[in-house]
Amino acid sequence: MLELVRDDWTLLRDLYRNDRTSLTGYDLINNYIYWPDQAEYVKIYTTNDNWLEHGSFVLIHNSNDKADVFFNTLNGSLLELQALLSSLKLNSRHWFCGYRHLLRNIVDKYCVERCLKLKKLEHLETFVYYLPQSAIQPFDCRLIADISFGPLDIKHASQVDEHWPHRSDDSLALISDRIRNYISVGAFDRDGQLLAWCLRSSQGGLSNLHVLPPYRRLGLASLMVRFMAQEIAATGAEVLATIAFGNRISQIFFEKLGFKLIDNIYFTTVPAY
Repeated sequence: MLELVRDDWTLLRDLYRNDRTSLTGYDLINNYIYWPDQAEYVKIYTTNDNWLEHGSFVLIHNSNDKADVFFNTLNGSLLELQALLSSLKLNSRHWFCGYRHLLRNIVDKYCVERCLKLKKLEHLETFVYYLPQSAIQPFDCRLIADISFGPLDIKHASQVDEHWPHRSDDSLALISDRIRNYISVGAFDRDGQLLAWCLRSSQGGLSNLHVLPPYRRLGLASLMVRFMAQEIAATGAEVLATIAFGNRISQIFFEKLGFKLIDNIYFTTVPAY
């Protein structure tokens, strides 16, 4: 096991420059390179000194009593990546985030090593949608009278959390991190009251898209996605969105905006050891 010093994070990121639509690749690492909040709680590990050849890594973001774990490889051994995960000795509750189907066996074997029953683990499966640069539409903030658009403030975190279907004991801290560190947008009335919002996750995908019931059917959701797409593209990043399996309404919505289904990924919660 080898911990990468921060000066090497850019080199690791650039290994994934030809795989820009991966949620555990270029944009993920790039987000953490420029992540201003509590950077000391983020570590990246690799399997050996040949990491510039295979690009295998595990990125761990510790927060409170849990850790978000991201991992990937370009052409490294899956057995070595499996061994790297096992060697980390993660004792707190952790969340394997956004890994591809190809890597599913690595997580399953890791959990079996910890004597966990796979059927009892909490898994979330999601689709990954991609908006090509050619499909990004210009955003005009004057399209709806008396409604303005702008970034969210940390004071809005509790309202976003309250309306999130995946709300949990950890979700307020997660949403607060997203608002502080990444692009976000809210729709506000003339009194500054928040009517709708969209955030971006650490992996680079659109998240937490929500419109309060009285303000639906005004086109706010579409406008916020267009705003986010324009802002994200301006940074040189790709525009991605994740949609939970079974949420056909959201799939249709994003497809109408020009998003293309490109992958499906998994999230798995592992209890404390």
